Amino acid sequence: MAGCGSNGGSTATPGSGSTPTPTPSGDGGDMGDGETDADTDADTATATDAEPVTRQVNYAVANSPDVFNWNPWTPQDNTIGDLWMSDLHGLRNVHTTQNSYSGTTIPTPHKPDHEEIEVMTWISGFEVEPPYDWYDHHDDRARYWNGDPYDAEAREAHNHVNFFQQGNKFSEGVTFNQRAEDQWTHHYWQNKGDVPEQDPDPTARVVLRSNAGPVDGDPPIHPSFTTPYRERYRDAGNSDAVSEITDELVSDRISLDRMAANGGTDEMLAGSGPYMLESMDDVGSERVILRLNEDHPNAENTNVERLALYWAEGDRRQTLVNEGVLDVDSGAVTDSGATTRETLPDHVQEFTRWLRATGGDVWQLNWNNEHLQNLWVRRALIEAIDWNAVSANGWGEDASQVTQHDTFLLDAQSESTFSEDFLDQLHHYSRSSNVENANRYMQRAGYSKQGGQWVDPSGNPASIDLSSRSGSPANVQGAQTIRANLANWGFGVNFTTMGWNNWSTSLDPNEGLNYDSTMFWHGDPYVFQYYHDRGAWWDLGLVGGSPTGSPYNADPEDEVDTQGKPIVQQVPDEPGAFEAPDEAGVSPDLDNATEVNLVETVNAIRAPGNSEEEQQELYRTCAKYYNFYVPHFVFHQYLMGSYGDVRDFDWPDPSARAFDYERSFGIEDVLVLGGITQASTDTEFEPPQ
Repeated sequence: MAGCGSNGGSTATPGSGSTPTPTPSGDGGDMGDGETDADTDADTATATDAEPVTRQVNYAVANSPDVFNWNPWTPQDNTIGDLWMSDLHGLRNVHTTQNSYSGTTIPTPHKPDHEEIEVMTWISGFEVEPPYDWYDHHDDRARYWNGDPYDAEAREAHNHVNFFQQGNKFSEGVTFNQRAEDQWTHHYWQNKGDVPEQDPDPTARVVLRSNAGPVDGDPPIHPSFTTPYRERYRDAGNSDAVSEITDELVSDRISLDRMAANGGTDEMLAGSGPYMLESMDDVGSERVILRLNEDHPNAENTNVERLALYWAEGDRRQTLVNEGVLDVDSGAVTDSGATTRETLPDHVQEFTRWLRATGGDVWQLNWNNEHLQNLWVRRALIEAIDWNAVSANGWGEDASQVTQHDTFLLDAQSESTFSEDFLDQLHHYSRSSNVENANRYMQRAGYSKQGGQWVDPSGNPASIDLSSRSGSPANVQGAQTIRANLANWGFGVNFTTMGWNNWSTSLDPNEGLNYDSTMFWHGDPYVFQYYHDRGAWWDLGLVGGSPTGSPYNADPEDEVDTQGKPIVQQVPDEPGAFEAPDEAGVSPDLDNATEVNLVETVNAIRAPGNSEEEQQELYRTCAKYYNFYVPHFVFHQYLMGSYGDVRDFDWPDPSARAFDYERSFGIEDVLVLGGITQASTDTEFEPPQ
């Protein structure tokens, strides 16, 4: 596995000291964050000198040219593919979760004329000034495709439009807490109590650090698009005027022809990466061709002149994988699951595999469903499902491992955060189907079986909806296993697959949370990012958002969060406590328990000044709450991998440091956009084992 240390220095991570790394800057030092001066000889021969057997690398995105829309404020998310047309924000190490930024040097012995390459990223470093402020520094070489600066001012304009679009123009106590400090420095801060109705929000240094230097996010649209909207919002005198602007904004599509350098419009409203859309002649119904921008700093790292993005998801995408059309893709090649050795041509092989520190999946539950509100029903459903089979059928037996601890964290964080004694005391839910437990729990919920079907105390058949995004065969096959397990046990499941747009919309609190349960990704670099109030559809926190205020953050005064979970719950004093009243419902009265306001608890985790023991006690409270109530169920952690064409491309050794970096999920975009990808000069390759 990459990063295991078997090959000595080649597995070193940023900040280890054994390989050239960025010199820490400002507050980024002890986590390997910061920037470094380039020491690349400009006269060195480039990787384009030798004649390669191909000039193009192929990937697939779940979108189509007919609906592609870079505008992130539309009701449906049709932006997929934008990150492949943008600069890398930064680089996150897949083993340590540490971040590094522009100027990072990566050994590339697989390249004939580059012993190492230097990767340019949009962010070059950061500084933190507790308890409120942080600053992101941007690489001053960053440019939009049209040559305009891709800078902090563009970021501020984009984010300001986002602030207004979310309805904050006339919101009391709400301020826009960021500005471009100079052209290349973006300044953020927590609430400082600068306006009436706003309480100061001093925040711990570690939390501010996690906000600084992001490696992911919406790539800012060109200021020629965002600035006019920002100014109109500023000038709006009432809520009707704001609504009129928002209606226009959300319908203002940024299609590919408004981005292309030639052959479309003359706007060029987006795009900043090393591969650019030169002409609408390169856009087809099957794929779009992006061409290497020789002026981009990462262009000299690679001999691959074109990036083809195929429009495909679900079965179509899997067909492209199985036919060997895609040259690089995310996932492990296993004996079972969606992608196996038997389904792939010989020249498509796995490059590397690792245990993903921040990657897993969770069965996400919406307590607004009448059955899922019941404590004993949630426990029964978890016991009735064979989670080993869910993981194996979806992701492959060798591609993931079921979690061993029920804390809401992935196992790596659980074991590094809590003592072995605490983890041993927690209740452990069955990973293999335990129908005996499941039946007993349903009876305690007041349910009974009639004709093989579970019914609730009122005699209504018990059923829930289960959704999965169609673009992920692993999610679909895993969800189908859940459905089969529950159906065989007598619990109804209405299973639906959705395209990305419909699926993400169904999870959006602004759209009313139109789901009962769904397969969802899970994992963050820091414990406080799990134990957090987070209502955004793209990131599941222990607590959701506010149904009365911001759907993205909870309010301690609310009765429930956006998912219908009570804000105040009784949490057992002892870890592993399991007893609850029959027909416990949504908020049971417990013995030997303490009433806890969950929003106040997760907010306290992020506050400055906690001693180590105080912080641990807050973490333990969250773990005991999850362990008792199982508001969702985290069931496995990925053994991640990457595979692709080993005939037409040369790749690093499996344990090489070049495989250690990702933007947000999967290393493929770093391999391509960072210039690590190298087209081969012959078509020889070792057959698969």
